[in-house]
Amino acid sequence: MKRVLSALVAIAATAGCSPEMPTTDACKGRAAGDLIITELMIDPDGTDTGGEWIELFNTLGTPLELKGLTLYVRDTDGSGSKTHAIRAGTAPARGYFVMGDIRSGPNPAWINYSYADGLGSMGNARGVVGIRCGQTTLAEFTYNSTAKPARSRMLDGVSEPNTAIAAVEQNYCDAPVGSTYFGNNSGTPGAANPVCQAEATMGTCVDNGTVRPMTPPQPGDLVITEVMASPSASGDTTGEWIEVLARASVDLNDVSINTTTSSTRITNMNCLRVAPDEYVLLARSGDSFVNGGLPTPKHVYGSISFADTTNQRISLTRGDAGIDEIALLPSSAGKAWQLDPLKLDPGSNDDPAAFCKAPNRWNLDGGGDYGSPGAANPECPLVDAGVPVDPNNCVDPGTQLSRPIRRPNDGELVLTEWMPDPNAASDTNGEYVEVMAKADVDLNGLGLQIGSSKTVFNSNDCLVATTNSFVVFGKNTAPAQNGNLPTLAGVFTGGLVNSGGTITLLNADGGTYDSITYGTSTAGASFQVKPGSETPTDNDVPGNVCVTPTNVRYGMVDPNDGGVTGDRGTPGRANAPCP
Repeated sequence: MKRVLSALVAIAATAGCSPEMPTTDACKGRAAGDLIITELMIDPDGTDTGGEWIELFNTLGTPLELKGLTLYVRDTDGSGSKTHAIRAGTAPARGYFVMGDIRSGPNPAWINYSYADGLGSMGNARGVVGIRCGQTTLAEFTYNSTAKPARSRMLDGVSEPNTAIAAVEQNYCDAPVGSTYFGNNSGTPGAANPVCQAEATMGTCVDNGTVRPMTPPQPGDLVITEVMASPSASGDTTGEWIEVLARASVDLNDVSINTTTSSTRITNMNCLRVAPDEYVLLARSGDSFVNGGLPTPKHVYGSISFADTTNQRISLTRGDAGIDEIALLPSSAGKAWQLDPLKLDPGSNDDPAAFCKAPNRWNLDGGGDYGSPGAANPECPLVDAGVPVDPNNCVDPGTQLSRPIRRPNDGELVLTEWMPDPNAASDTNGEYVEVMAKADVDLNGLGLQIGSSKTVFNSNDCLVATTNSFVVFGKNTAPAQNGNLPTLAGVFTGGLVNSGGTITLLNADGGTYDSITYGTSTAGASFQVKPGSETPTDNDVPGNVCVTPTNVRYGMVDPNDGGVTGDRGTPGRANAPCP
């Protein structure tokens, strides 16, 4: 018995004398700044639950084990504290690790670890987010500005994240719109952040990268000088526009354009600065292919619509303050109302009589509608746009001098082709009538009657047609909409019927140059007068008129084989032989 007791005592003595067993301190060596909170999704699109996340950056040159660290959130006043003990995960050396509140299902690609419902929802207006090891805070971020919906709050990506930058809340910004990672949410979870961009707040705008207060226009600082309410070269939804003259250096931001039935506000993060004496174009579309070939507008304002056939009032306001207001009479198709250049003030333009219909077209090729968008207005003519001041004279395009109009004699203008039923474009855009000139003549005063609808082509400029040339009249001057027709000599109203129609060319005195009546058309093919029969009598003979052959087309060129893939016809050039 004594031997047993002695042995036990010996064992106890031996144990008591052995070295102390080693212990593990998970926080040993951990310090503030090892991790940086570089991005937060505080207010994701839709419900916050399941969409919030927190991005960490490991500043160390070695991987950092996150298991055992504590993630926490609270209000800035200390209330609402919640914590979550991280169960797994390793932040790569000088790399990113993203934790999210994924409540069910697998983690999405941008989430490395889910803290589930451990933190609830972060406060959208303010809050504190941090991570600690024991009593050592490794990273903490406090925000006092409300998060923008569906945009993460991110540390400026101007340089690699460091504690000095992360210590200042102003070095964080909202992720740029368009940097989407899922749905409508913008952010860069798990990747380096982009550089923060200056972003305007209420009452400010961004001027060359710097945020500054807006300079609002006062009454009379902006004067409405021109309005296109009824475009012909394009539809109303793309071709309407308004022009204003700036009389002071101001910003257009938050200015509203108002009609009697609708209103639209000019919104832009960038400062829309205008200078004194600058003519400013505001348009419904900035695409020159569909807006009638407008110069680049200062701002595209969208959906507000002007009246075409009734009196209307148009105004500029900012908040409750009026800037300018005008009254206009009904518009004419394709002609802008322009303010007389001698009456460029907010008092004179109150009178509808101070406006006239623009006398000139703005396209350099002489086509398109009438107006001077974004430029000073010319003098108002004595009569409406498109009607010459002197009906017997015109301005020669070569010499720019006035000369008598060279009126065609009988037989010098002949109808040679017409398209009643296009396929490559709608009827309202793609119909056309071709006329052959048998001598050097001017088309000023020429009338084109289709059924009971008559269009007279007039201009202060000479509308020249040379000997043996083929001129084309159509419904829409935009090639992208009219089936890629050549440049039109004029735009006509009315429509060609598909069967049993009549087309007549009228001289300025009301007489007839030529007239034809045609039968049933073929979809996508023009009627054409066969070569050698281009006279006002020969083109009345049924055998001298045929449907354009199937291998003769105009329109778009096929890039594969160089062929033309449009409708059948020869607008603007000699006709093909009839089959």
